[in-house]
Amino acid sequence: MKKITFLLLACMISCVSFVSAKEILDVEPGTGTLNAAIKQYKGDRIYRLQDGYNGYYALDEIITNEDFELTIIGGGTPDADDPHPEIPATLQTSGTGGVPFSYMFQVFSNITLQGIYFVNASTDGVFNTQFFMCIEGNNVRVNIDNCVLDPAGNPIHSPGGSPKIYLTNNLFNRLTAQNASVNGPVNFFFPNQEFGVDTLYVENNTFVGLSTSVFSDNCAPVKSNFTLINHNTFIHHMSQIDWMSNQEKFFFTNNLLYDCHVIPYEKAWVGGWDNYPAGSVSELLWSHPSAQVKENGVMIDWGFDKMTSYVGYNIEFKNQAFLDNLDNLKAWCAAEGKPNTFYFQPLVWTDDAPARGIELSEALDKNPQAKIYNSGDHPTWKAVSNKYDINPNFTDSRIKEHSDIMAKWVVPAMKKDYFSTTGEDFTQYNWYWDPDGNAGQNETWPLFDGSYTNETAKTFSIESLPAGDLNWFPEAKAQWLKNKEAIEDHMINQLRTDKIDITDGVESNKIQQKVNIYPNPVQGSFRIDGVVDGAVTVYDATGRLVKSVQQYEGSVSVDNLVQGLYFVKFESNGIHITQKFIKK
Repeated sequence: MKKITFLLLACMISCVSFVSAKEILDVEPGTGTLNAAIKQYKGDRIYRLQDGYNGYYALDEIITNEDFELTIIGGGTPDADDPHPEIPATLQTSGTGGVPFSYMFQVFSNITLQGIYFVNASTDGVFNTQFFMCIEGNNVRVNIDNCVLDPAGNPIHSPGGSPKIYLTNNLFNRLTAQNASVNGPVNFFFPNQEFGVDTLYVENNTFVGLSTSVFSDNCAPVKSNFTLINHNTFIHHMSQIDWMSNQEKFFFTNNLLYDCHVIPYEKAWVGGWDNYPAGSVSELLWSHPSAQVKENGVMIDWGFDKMTSYVGYNIEFKNQAFLDNLDNLKAWCAAEGKPNTFYFQPLVWTDDAPARGIELSEALDKNPQAKIYNSGDHPTWKAVSNKYDINPNFTDSRIKEHSDIMAKWVVPAMKKDYFSTTGEDFTQYNWYWDPDGNAGQNETWPLFDGSYTNETAKTFSIESLPAGDLNWFPEAKAQWLKNKEAIEDHMINQLRTDKIDITDGVESNKIQQKVNIYPNPVQGSFRIDGVVDGAVTVYDATGRLVKSVQQYEGSVSVDNLVQGLYFVKFESNGIHITQKFIKK
């Protein structure tokens, strides 16, 4: 299965602004060619990279966009003799023998990256120890769609204020280092102490090999406006998911977590964090608000009543080897006279959360959010239908094999880091997903397969679709896209926790497969093959309506449109179909 080919882009109209209606410039592969093109044309072009193994681009310096919006896309035609034309265009930090730059992108204005394989390491396999992207500007919009980051390192750092970050349909691999059980780097880090995150939109991504605090604002007392983490798959993860304390609207829904937070937590570690009193019990989704926060640099009163927190329809599964690790660690601590109040954190502490290493009654009493979620007195705080005992049974058996290796790594790594003991060399246990054997090479495709076979998991989400990243289930993804607006209204606007019925989209899916726009690219007008009549609307890549035809009569003129990417929405007899075309 080739992920790049089956990802549907219709959702861009409603949720994400992607490429603008600009002339497309095909950039020749090579070292520094993209840098040179951007220096020459700046924001006047869409930069398209050549797909395939020969579609290789290396940077000769950090890419910056101080005074212009930047769009870089894959999809350029591979060479006829390309040995692996199925691999997306590759963009790498440096060439052979080079040292990775501190980051690949220094962002001052809006940026869109789409359909590209990013290698955040040198060709010699030296990891970039800093960031993939540093957002320097304020109110910057970042769109990363349909990309692969491997190794990812620390993807995004934002010293700028109030970023709008949209991560959709991506595969992030190797977002950590294995030399410590909790290494300092985090994965998506927003440390600005004056401004929170305006928007964090994370949907239909797969994350493999994660460190601590996947999404974090460093527990700063700043207000973030909107966070949606929906239909993502998280695999092989050390500890913590979301440590952004003061999120006005927070949705963590329909996700699949497999062998995540494998490092047991100790009660003594939480005291003093973000107004948590000593002796508190922590959870993976850190939602506890401060009494006051900064909004646009100004202090305002804050609290639980100002927030919406919706945690629902997630599956979190942990293999038995990690549960055994907890028991073994506690027994060792007891024998050595060391603290042994270790436990595993659930997503949030509810009455049905698994009490692994701690009495549930104690956890519910000592977790600040627990009474909020469980009392029923706070209608905007909802935690429902989260399960901890469903093994997805991944199609690729290597995922479980990597889990077995990771389980051997955990306890000796913790003994060294937290108790300064010597003993077993934990660095021998390489649990990275590394099919190439070299972080600097991307010779294997497909890189990863997140499909699974468990029938309960495949109908678990609020839409009765698979939990986790829907890109591994193309038919379900198509059905979800056709009902996306209704689904979001059900969850986000109405805060409903009952399942939504979207079975009426099945017939539409069948029709979608028969509909094609031709010619494509379009010069003067296009026809829609597979339909007879109906209403036609055309949107640019920002979602702006640019043409409306109430009755399709065999062709649609686009003479007046500028060059670029557009989306056509066709509606007939209650069926909605969206497709894309390029105006040349």
